Amino acid sequence: MILITIERGGENLDWQEKMNRVTDYIETTLTGDFDIKTAAALAECSVWELQRVFSFLVHVSLGEYIRLRRLSAAAQEIRVCSLKIIDAAVKYGYDSPTAFSRAFSQVYGIPPSSVRNNKFFLKPYPKISFDFNQEARNHGMNKQSDVKTYSERGYYVRENAPVYLTEDMDKSCKWFRDVLGWYGEVVARDEKGIPEYGCVFDYPGEMIVANLTPFKGIHMFTGKPSGGVVGFILIQGIEAFYNLVKENGWDQITDIRQVPWGAKECRITTIDGCVLRISEAI
Repeated sequence: MILITIERGGENLDWQEKMNRVTDYIETTLTGDFDIKTAAALAECSVWELQRVFSFLVHVSLGEYIRLRRLSAAAQEIRVCSLKIIDAAVKYGYDSPTAFSRAFSQVYGIPPSSVRNNKFFLKPYPKISFDFNQEARNHGMNKQSDVKTYSERGYYVRENAPVYLTEDMDKSCKWFRDVLGWYGEVVARDEKGIPEYGCVFDYPGEMIVANLTPFKGIHMFTGKPSGGVVGFILIQGIEAFYNLVKENGWDQITDIRQVPWGAKECRITTIDGCVLRISEAI
């Protein structure tokens, strides 16, 4: 069990109980349907507030926490109880064994079928428990509850994307499409047809329009390229990214290496001479 400590205070004690109710509820739905409205009711707040406060405290989204808990529980059952892959997929809410195996491999780096031989150590993702106490002051928490301040601030950041300057936006957009396999295009031009704004992202634009995902891409503006590092992008599947870039004929990419903060990273130099740092957590 992971224990998260927050500074003691009247408001905080209420939040402790409420957030522990939520994580307790999640445990009961690992093999069932999770209802976020029920979770919000247990926390006595709105769905919006629950999602933001949970992410603020845990540093991972509520949905990702649930996904990791389910995969961790599934891994334990496969190893200890010899649960079949197809049964694990059904039990933990996946549409097919293929979808389950893909998600499992993304998290653990090995297929679930490899778990049974006990040759691999799988780092568990335990349940989180919130404990609000005085000692957390030593970790930089303010005397006033940061959680309460955050939830009452009245706004939150919907996206935070890199800004990319280019003198040939059409050419730059094409590079992102052809080399990285991204999507996007010039969005706005002036009266002479010169690009003023564009955006590129790693998924079809229809997914944004349909509100299936927040914007996770790069904003482009016309200007002299700044050079140097212009973006730090966290991805899943860095080896596949590296291989795709190479297969598409672009050689200005470094080898993948491990970095001190627990990640793998490579750097790719774009057609404009700018650098994107591509990282994947280990």
